[in-house]
Amino acid sequence: MRLLIVLLTFSSFFFHKKPATNALIILEDARLRKQVGYQETGEKGKAGFQYLNKGSYRLLVEFPQQEGKWIKEKKKNSTLAKASFNEKNKTYYYQGSEGYFSIQFEGIKKIDKEQFKAVFREVKGERENQVVIAEFQTRKDGAQVELTIKAITAKKFKKATLKVENDISTISIQGIK
Repeated sequence: MRLLIVLLTFSSFFFHKKPATNALIILEDARLRKQVGYQETGEKGKAGFQYLNKGSYRLLVEFPQQEGKWIKEKKKNSTLAKASFNEKNKTYYYQGSEGYFSIQFEGIKKIDKEQFKAVFREVKGERENQVVIAEFQTRKDGAQVELTIKAITAKKFKKATLKVENDISTISIQGIK
């Protein structure tokens, strides 16, 4: 019986999330709008920036194109939300032409909770469209932020967005009230 529960839990996790490899994470100085670093997510969908100087920053993501069930949307799973943020577990949810994604913020050090803001803003990058996902201010030198990006299904995105009830895509788009 325990083995069955473990297998069901594992298969549920395995089939509804997968690491999003090759997502480009860009760190910008928020005041100068100048890139200060970038990383590509690896096999586990992880990336991060350590040893940040005191200052204001923006995180942008170029999401990798997904295929198959990671991009398909059924009518019953459609939603108008483009992005939402679960404050409790620091998870950002995004849907775009590339697919559906969750971004788990981890390893946040020397960044005030009040100074960390999840946002949604689409901008044109050099190669692809980029999404500004967060703006934050570090308290002092040596700050860090790490994240894990996973591809999720449309069903998982809708469920998470409805549960969170924090659609940041409409509050971040100018002209929509």
